[in-house]
Amino acid sequence: MKTSVDVHNFLQSLGVPHEIFLLESPVKTAERAAVLLRLKTSEILKSVLFFSDEKPVLVILPGDKKVNYKKLKGVLGVSRIRLATTREVMNLTGYIIGATPPLAHQTSLLSLIDEDVMKCDVVYTGGGELNAMLKMRAEDLKRVTNGEVVDVADPVREKPRSFLGS
Repeated sequence: MKTSVDVHNFLQSLGVPHEIFLLESPVKTAERAAVLLRLKTSEILKSVLFFSDEKPVLVILPGDKKVNYKKLKGVLGVSRIRLATTREVMNLTGYIIGATPPLAHQTSLLSLIDEDVMKCDVVYTGGGELNAMLKMRAEDLKRVTNGEVVDVADPVREKPRSFLGS
């Protein structure tokens, strides 16, 4: 299994400025990472692996967004997509779900970057371990992943809060 050391070594070998933060406790969601790092959820990126016609596609999007399947299918020109399984994520990236960085994978992946990612100068993403976060420039992320910037995400709708029984 790959770790934050692999992420660091990969970026260092390319001369890409970055920082890796090791947190005191595991972070599995963008929302939790934003709280711990005192950032907006939109500055924390998610890396979500899909399969399109049995070809892997990595979608990189802000933590306050969700993948719009219809948009993703349109961008890829396919009629079906599916989320990768836990095992597929591990086999293709070398990382566990919740810690998957958008780069330094076991295998080369087609990367799609949601256009809202590029609204941030600096972004934070999974750093290869559940307690690791990677900080880097969005432009460097685009360059290193050879990612195509596309519109594939929508805002996450907040669930209505119930005030009954309060």
